[in-house]
Amino acid sequence: MSEGPSNSPDSSMADAPMNHAHRKFADVRSIARVVGVLYSAVFFVEPIRRHSATVWIEFAVFYAAFLALYFLVVRLRGRRQAAAFGMFFLLGFAYYPLNRDAAGVFVYAFVVLCLFLERLSVLFLVLAAMMAGVAAETWYFGDTAVTAEEVLLFSVVLGLSNFAYAQQERANALLERANLQIARLTQEAERERIARDLHDLLGHTLTVIAVKLDLARRLLAGDADRARNEIVEAEQTARNALAEVRDAVSGYRAEGLDAEISRARRSLLSAGVKLATTLAPVTLAPNEAHVFCFVLREAVTNVVRHAAATVCRLTMLEKEGKLYFTIEDDGQGGPIREGNGLGGMRERLHAVGGNLKVFSSASRGTRLEITVPATHEAGWPREPQSARAGEPA
Repeated sequence: MSEGPSNSPDSSMADAPMNHAHRKFADVRSIARVVGVLYSAVFFVEPIRRHSATVWIEFAVFYAAFLALYFLVVRLRGRRQAAAFGMFFLLGFAYYPLNRDAAGVFVYAFVVLCLFLERLSVLFLVLAAMMAGVAAETWYFGDTAVTAEEVLLFSVVLGLSNFAYAQQERANALLERANLQIARLTQEAERERIARDLHDLLGHTLTVIAVKLDLARRLLAGDADRARNEIVEAEQTARNALAEVRDAVSGYRAEGLDAEISRARRSLLSAGVKLATTLAPVTLAPNEAHVFCFVLREAVTNVVRHAAATVCRLTMLEKEGKLYFTIEDDGQGGPIREGNGLGGMRERLHAVGGNLKVFSSASRGTRLEITVPATHEAGWPREPQSARAGEPA
């Protein structure tokens, strides 16, 4: 027999569909019990036929106990329920010698029990024990084997039907719980994706805007025209950021890696950093291009913020079934403390089977090495990348 549902706070959401299924199951069982009680009218045959006050008193005590146990066992759980079922079976063995028309009480106890048993082996074990007792009692009182045969027939037919129905309801409840868990995990994954996208987009863009406005402030006194240009570019960057945030919330990118490299070039130039690119003529699947765009954006943001570099080099090539993507600068390196930026890179690369290595030293700057398995499935839509070997900044 199964225990009652968990009452822990952590399981409340997961148990919601189970509770719904349990209520539905309970409604069906309530109807079945009410219908079943109508059949118990056959127990009245013996008292009516004998016209004895003693028989009626015995029957009243039995029937009150029968109804109490019949409706009580479905409300209990665990050991209390097991004890109630034990009393239910004992009630049949105790009253059967007084009323041979009440042999059906054995069927009632077994059929209701089948709604709670979860293993077929236990069901047959209980059935065998009950039938051994019924056969022994009918033989002791000299009754024919027909009584035991009828009890066995109804117990098997109705009991197995209830057992199959209960198993199906349990499976449905588990399926509903699994679906709810999947929906919850999907929502969490989507929230994490949006959080990563917004961090990468806004972290990069706000850094660029801050650099441009700082430069414009310093240029106002000596070069008003250039200061004005920087302010216009900062405004355009903010507008682009707004569009990119909308794209991030929608869950797609349309421009591709070429456009991302162009934005990176402009951002680096604003900080006085030259971008040198060596891009082999490789093709990228949409998921690869998406990942590389975010990796490049985060790397450029770090270069602008922390590197104090003069040159940033970007290299991409495909070799032996792998894509190699390298970003390095000649700025000030040193110990790296990974935060949301590098953590987000690793998460995205892990999603496409890639990995990230970071090298940083005070004399050689910082170098990011990204390796991703190339995707060449038939029919896979790929994004062509133009060759830009040694493209000047």
